[in-house]
Amino acid sequence: MFVASSTAALVGLSIAAAAGILTGSGSLGFLIGSCLGFVGGSVHYYRMCLGQALASLDEHPRLMQLHLAYNFPWFGYQHMRAHQLRSEYFRAGSFARHGNLIAAWQSASASLDEIHDRKTSLILEAIIKGEASRGIVDKDEEE
Repeated sequence: MFVASSTAALVGLSIAAAAGILTGSGSLGFLIGSCLGFVGGSVHYYRMCLGQALASLDEHPRLMQLHLAYNFPWFGYQHMRAHQLRSEYFRAGSFARHGNLIAAWQSASASLDEIHDRKTSLILEAIIKGEASRGIVDKDEEE
């Protein structure tokens, strides 16, 4: 919620400064501006998390299903079929389903990071082997 808090402070101070210039007092401007900034920052953070969770669902549906089932066993996510583990299905769902997906994405973040780290190391290894076969990388640099 750092995004929402910092947005609240920035918008609140900006509106307080404008209100102070116009009316001589910026306290009401700060109150209104910080509330608007917090709501705007929270909505932005929610949308970004939802987008990343939907992308992770499309990229790793079984992992996301596992975390959905672990976090919310009473909703029956463990019984979902493969065609239901798509972003289109969750995007059309309710606000509560979006929240469940975001929570599962956050609990799966360590696993997702590990998957991406392994993919990165495989790609880097292939690049280094390709450069070594063309003679671009010296043998001393590989070690």
